Amino acid sequence: VNQLFPFYILQSEELTKENAIAVAAACKEEQGASDDDVEALKNHEAPSTHEGKCMAACIMEKFGVLADGKMVKEKAIEVGIALFGDDEAKATAIVEACESLEVDDDHCEAAVQYGACLKEHALAH
Repeated sequence: VNQLFPFYILQSEELTKENAIAVAAACKEEQGASDDDVEALKNHEAPSTHEGKCMAACIMEKFGVLADGKMVKEKAIEVGIALFGDDEAKATAIVEACESLEVDDDHCEAAVQYGACLKEHALAH
């Protein structure tokens, strides 16, 4: 099962834990996601419900990584740098590998597709 990039974002040292929790809670409420959807993200799993996928998209959008259903390269690299200990080359390579991915028009599905791609390339590096 795929880990999602939004969960990685929540663990980023560059973001305050309080802010990340607040964003996740707001997105859960906005999208009508369940506790099971939240647990899926916490357990590095893709949410199985549409509401859970939309919660993931919401988190990515609020952190600027997703806009209009497409990945924002510069912001995704910034977050990647924070995650990989200032390894800009690694973050850039991972994001560039996924930026041209053909994703669903549904932003919620797109978030999960980007998350799967980013996870796959992060593990490969």
